[in-house]
Amino acid sequence: MTKILLAGFSLAIAACAGDLLLGRGEMKITPPAGMPMGGGFTIRIGAAPHDDLFCKAIVFEQDGTKAGLVSCDVESLHRPWILRARALITAAGKIAGDNVMITATHNHAGPEMTPFVLAGATGETARIAKAYHDALPAKIAEAVSLADANKSPARVWFARGEEHTVSFNRRYVMKDGSVRMNPGQRNPEIVRPAGPIDPELSVLYFDTPDGKPLATIVNFALHTTAWGGKDFSADFPSVLATRLGEAKDPAMMTMFLQGCSGNINQVDVNSTEKQSGPAATNRIATVLAAGVIKLYRKLEPVPMPATALRVRRQPVDLPVPEFTQAEIANARKVLAASRIGGKDAPKFLDTVHAFTVLNVMEVHSAKPIPTEVQAITFGDQAAISGLPAEIFTELGMALKRGSPFPKTMVAELANDMLDYIPNLKAYPEGSYEPTTARCVPGCGESLIQRATELLVNLHQQPIAR
Repeated sequence: MTKILLAGFSLAIAACAGDLLLGRGEMKITPPAGMPMGGGFTIRIGAAPHDDLFCKAIVFEQDGTKAGLVSCDVESLHRPWILRARALITAAGKIAGDNVMITATHNHAGPEMTPFVLAGATGETARIAKAYHDALPAKIAEAVSLADANKSPARVWFARGEEHTVSFNRRYVMKDGSVRMNPGQRNPEIVRPAGPIDPELSVLYFDTPDGKPLATIVNFALHTTAWGGKDFSADFPSVLATRLGEAKDPAMMTMFLQGCSGNINQVDVNSTEKQSGPAATNRIATVLAAGVIKLYRKLEPVPMPATALRVRRQPVDLPVPEFTQAEIANARKVLAASRIGGKDAPKFLDTVHAFTVLNVMEVHSAKPIPTEVQAITFGDQAAISGLPAEIFTELGMALKRGSPFPKTMVAELANDMLDYIPNLKAYPEGSYEPTTARCVPGCGESLIQRATELLVNLHQQPIAR
């Protein structure tokens, strides 16, 4: 008989061979006032937190196979921090770090996570940022340890629906033939969106054999940029968790997995209403929560016979562009001028290009970037696929279409942060996302091919019946 106690939710359920076990754990990762805020190219100092940020972990176990899933309320998690967290997870001796998919909600109202940006911090700001970053891998590992220690038998359910009213493709074709990101509300020069949204709202739900809620995983493609302002917040995923807890059980864990939203945000250019702030955050969260609550009534069981849990990662090397010494020297000048600011500051896209050049040439030494794709699968029906960047939504939709698992979630910003990976069509169109892309055109399609191959290989493995 195993007794589980998590956040006041006590369970006492016997586990049998072949059962899927699920454990939950979380750690608070709220930044202190004075920490730089994420989502930009310059240092922006955050004020006192409005609400807490969390690292949430779920550990699955079946017949000796363990897999972990982590979601952190931060803008991104770069590879060095992923590797440190995984090493600490492995050292704890309960689950292999490589079997844990570590994702970010892409929360722009959270702490700055990009080393290149933080290089511009000085004095007390730099000290606060370093302390936060140094502590984060251990907190991720601790959340996983808590989850592993709190496992109980679980059932798996899945449902999907569509939500069309809160997400918008942020790239627009203009009357002059150009493509612009966020060209402004009611801009008369807008012709049409340059691409689609992915309206799919999908849910993996877990409960005990006697029906008590354990966890809801929500997957939706929408930049987490609704909050705005200077106060730290977990943005709409936090409010979403509160709403679902009210509907189901306050002890239930809600985990938000960011879908492929590299070109998707909440800005409705046809509206004159304010598109960020508490009202926008609450509206988006409430709409998504209502969609999930409707889906609870449409949940279908995911069969989990013995040996049905699988987890695997596949290393991938992504090629980068080449830049001349003159381009490198100019990028350093632009970046220095950008950090000084003022009326002579470089144009935004010039700063973005400078970051890209120096990232490629100095951080990656002009060599292909080593990263990975990963998948966690439940039987032959459901899968979670993890991709390591801000992925254009067309690519995420293609992966779901090509997956042999009929119930597939796709999480971007999993196990790495490679800035934007647009689809092939977007590179010649230009604007912000292709300018900041560290990978050459075609990398997005290649990444989706590798992720699809991984899912196909996992689907072909026999399952005990």
